[in-house]
Amino acid sequence: MRTLICTFFLVSLIGATVGSAQTIRLEFSDTPVSEALETYARHTGVDVVHSPVLVRSLRTSCRYRGTSKRDALICIMSGHDFRVEPISSNQAVLIPLSSTVRRNPSDANRVLTGFVRDAETGESLRGAHVILPGVGAGTTTNEAGFFAFPGIGEQPVSVAITYLGYSRLDTTVVSRAESGTFPLVPVAFEVAGVVVEEDAERRADAIITPGLVSLSGRELQQMPGTLGNTDVLESLKWMPGIQRAGEATGGLLVRGSGPDQNLYLIDGAPVYHPWHAFSLISTFQTDTFKDVSIYRGAFPAEFGGRLSSVLNAQLRDGSHSDASATLGISGLNASFIMESPLSKRSSFMLSGRRSYIDRIIGRSHPVEDDFGRKDTLRTGYHFYDWSAKYSFRPDARSSVSISWYSGRDALDLRLPFDLSLDFSSWLRPADLFFEVDQEWGNRILSTRYQRLLSSRLFLTGTLFYSRYRARENALIRPSQASRVASAYRVDLEDTGARVVLDWYPSLSHQVRFGAEAVQHRFDSGIDARIAYTPTLVEPLEEASRTQAAEVSLFIQDTWSPGPTVRVLPGIRASWFGSEPFLRVVPRLSVQWAAEPTWVILRAAASSHVQYLQRIRDRNAYLYDLVSSRWIPAQADAPPARSRQVSLGWESHGIPRTVLHVDGFVREGSGTLLPEDNFQSKNGLLGPGIEVATLLGQYDRGEERSRGIEVGTQTRTDRWLIMTSYTRARSENRIAASPKASFRPARFDTPHAFSVVLSFRKARWNLGSSVDWRSGYPVSVPTARYQLEDPVSGEATWYFHRPTINNGRLPYYLRVDIQGAYRFTFADASWSTGLSLYNVLNRRNVTSQSWDPSVPGGRPENRLGLPILPMIDVIVDLQ
Repeated sequence: MRTLICTFFLVSLIGATVGSAQTIRLEFSDTPVSEALETYARHTGVDVVHSPVLVRSLRTSCRYRGTSKRDALICIMSGHDFRVEPISSNQAVLIPLSSTVRRNPSDANRVLTGFVRDAETGESLRGAHVILPGVGAGTTTNEAGFFAFPGIGEQPVSVAITYLGYSRLDTTVVSRAESGTFPLVPVAFEVAGVVVEEDAERRADAIITPGLVSLSGRELQQMPGTLGNTDVLESLKWMPGIQRAGEATGGLLVRGSGPDQNLYLIDGAPVYHPWHAFSLISTFQTDTFKDVSIYRGAFPAEFGGRLSSVLNAQLRDGSHSDASATLGISGLNASFIMESPLSKRSSFMLSGRRSYIDRIIGRSHPVEDDFGRKDTLRTGYHFYDWSAKYSFRPDARSSVSISWYSGRDALDLRLPFDLSLDFSSWLRPADLFFEVDQEWGNRILSTRYQRLLSSRLFLTGTLFYSRYRARENALIRPSQASRVASAYRVDLEDTGARVVLDWYPSLSHQVRFGAEAVQHRFDSGIDARIAYTPTLVEPLEEASRTQAAEVSLFIQDTWSPGPTVRVLPGIRASWFGSEPFLRVVPRLSVQWAAEPTWVILRAAASSHVQYLQRIRDRNAYLYDLVSSRWIPAQADAPPARSRQVSLGWESHGIPRTVLHVDGFVREGSGTLLPEDNFQSKNGLLGPGIEVATLLGQYDRGEERSRGIEVGTQTRTDRWLIMTSYTRARSENRIAASPKASFRPARFDTPHAFSVVLSFRKARWNLGSSVDWRSGYPVSVPTARYQLEDPVSGEATWYFHRPTINNGRLPYYLRVDIQGAYRFTFADASWSTGLSLYNVLNRRNVTSQSWDPSVPGGRPENRLGLPILPMIDVIVDLQ
């Protein structure tokens, strides 16, 4: 006897009849099912998506009178072998219960393919969810917006496509030789309607790896920023398991990792230092990206080279329809973005950003004292970004894009040596002074070619160049007779190629495999002179140059053994350096949609390798102040490794709300830890910049972390509410000391909680965010002792610190609020906003220090930023 399986959990399918229990009257006698479903839709307002081919020969006889939409549909489909899957409160999908659908023998060679694109701009949409309701199959689009369903017959097939921020597309197509284009129409978030809200849930069904967060450009723009700036990396910190190191500055910390264990990619090219303004804001401008994905912990075999996470960002292609420009100014910088079609097949995007604090306070300050002495002091600092992308589609099966990014920070100071907190005393001629000329930045160039080689094979080829460069020049005159001059440089270049093939052998398998080759070049040098007297000069001239090749191969398969189970096995093999190092690491992720609305379970186990690690000299203050010094793996510093197991549960049972819970256990080895945690940069020259010398200041370490992450996201017509809580511990120890116990890591945070509120109505956008977490660990001295110089007899006090990170800073709490008003003026769309950073004016303690010469042992607190108001103005020119 045939049965009907209906998964109507919650009232999310059609149970929204509460409040208005309208009576439903249906009566059918040997009526075609398709006709009965149309009648049902007219009476209930519930659209049942189905394949006309599969129900063409089916008929139904039933009589129903009542108020339950669920029971009415059961009455119609009773006795037919179908499963009903809820899509939203006014939509459902009929899926055949039998996995063996009748097809012609020639159907195995037919493939339904297509590209999903933005209907207005023509940009490809990565991660769109494509469903074949009549077949019971689904997939997500790749980077080119491409999808494929092999083995689809010549009969018409119903296709449903969803993507957050776009209207749902329901259509019927026939598989053919040429790929079709499926345009999705953007819909503003504040437009009422269930479809836009439910799209997020449909995308979540396709996520296999636990910990993956995918955000479109529209979602990123809803996230709160910092100091009036919308920022991709700042937006990600509101996700469970992701934090910023420090208050408003510092890199990303993902699941207890270090800031250097994250891989940042822009159109396939790595970025080694993605921060501006001493890590206050990132190089990732929200408006320039069409989508961003971050893998927290376990990531697929196609990615490698880091232990903790991968952030994969795609620049906007540029509009293929209309030209537009957006201008903006905030409390920190001014920016613009423009895009336009160049022809029917090509388009471009160009954006720029620059800070202007140096234009306000001035870069040069001529000064003169009462004695007529003149001098020119300097207080210059600025940063800038340039991003550009050119996209060209030679034909319907291929595309070419060229992406470019360049960003730089520059600091230029000349000030008196004896500075005080009285800023008015700075601008005066001085015999004793210091000069600083520093700059650091990134530059990348990426060329990507994508082509549909056949209906089952898609090629993506990428050539990229990435360069990180830093310069630190200093001139210090601490006395009339002494003088210090130093010039230090750091360069890291990557030149690489990557080839990825997507193969679609059947409906249950999507195989991705490829290869990557990268040539790393490392170059650093210093030329310093310390003149103690005019005749006593100590020089330091050193240069360090090395290079290493890295070759990687990977293969992974998205396997669907059943309609509710997806498995992603993979393996990655990599070869590095001249030693050489050969590492093979497996990856495995599993998803089981036990009940598509209430219970989506995910699990993953993975192993990762990192060949490059970031260190800096811990002795001299003449170099490695702002530079990031990356070193390759070698015999005395083998590659670092990590292993992670994670479990996740996701639910959409509560209307308009997504709830997810993830747990993870992570351990690593081979990471570099400071040999002396209490060593401070208090010398001039230090031991030198050779890699072997720097490695002498570090030891190989072991690390481990574990935690539970809970997050919710509620989206209505006007509200976005996000909450995040993480309970985690992160510890490490020196591997050479087997008896040493694990200690809290530098950024160990047992508890972290955040809330994001966003409200949109008519012309107003209002928002607030709360960030609370435990204080970072700190090493508190337990005693102090005194040693006397045997020659001079001078006594010096020292601290006794037997345990590292045995204390903790006070908890951190910050509340920000934002508001913006939109209006039209002079044929342009305007938005003006006000944001208040740290509205409670709570000066959080960011660090503590102790002076051994002061009795009592009370620490000196370093406080964070006070309340800061910021105003921004955005003009959108169409």
